[in-house]
Amino acid sequence: MPILVIAAVVPALLFFYIVYRADRHKERPRFIIPLFIVGAVIVFPAGLIEKYLLDFYSVTINPPAGLLAILLVAFFVAGITEETLKAVLFQKLVYRTRHFNEPYDGIVYAVAIGLGFAMVENIMYVTSNGLSTAFVRAFTAVPAHTLFGIVMGSLFSESLFLKRPLYRAYIIPALLHGTYDAFALAQGYIANVLLIVYLMWLVRFAFLRAQNLRDQENPQRKSTQGLSAV
Repeated sequence: MPILVIAAVVPALLFFYIVYRADRHKERPRFIIPLFIVGAVIVFPAGLIEKYLLDFYSVTINPPAGLLAILLVAFFVAGITEETLKAVLFQKLVYRTRHFNEPYDGIVYAVAIGLGFAMVENIMYVTSNGLSTAFVRAFTAVPAHTLFGIVMGSLFSESLFLKRPLYRAYIIPALLHGTYDAFALAQGYIANVLLIVYLMWLVRFAFLRAQNLRDQENPQRKSTQGLSAV
């Protein structure tokens, strides 16, 4: 059991370390760690909401089946539920705080929430299904949550610093998550190939957004640094 827990935890910590290291002005761990913990805790309300929605759909007169059922679960049960909870936490705990003073900060904080969630979810899957599941999820589900977090954080940053619509930080990650889950739930050779291709595209999409924000600095911080240098 300890080996399984370690195998489930390490990927989340590793991916967060990669994102954190890319930040030119490191954020304080005492603000990041609580976000990671809160992200971990929301796995449980997310699970309850998802169970309620699944039970609700199953008792309808004509419960969905086949492709419709997959899309319903992927987008309206998992994608919207999980990404909305993450986004609500970000907006309530981060969005208007003094800690969110540079564009790349949004990525660090959103990824902290997302990987806290991914870590607990991973522990639950791996301890139930074994090391083979840990290996597969280390290259699929955990990096996917990282990428959703990068996109979500970049969209919150665009909202705060560029005055773009805030709703994008809720809708786009949920759609990305739903698309991932649709391929994962469909199973089969073609679905697996499409999932790999989709993850490759998602890596590029998220990387370009992160790179763009990383190259931007808050003008206020620049001016502050200039005064300090004088």
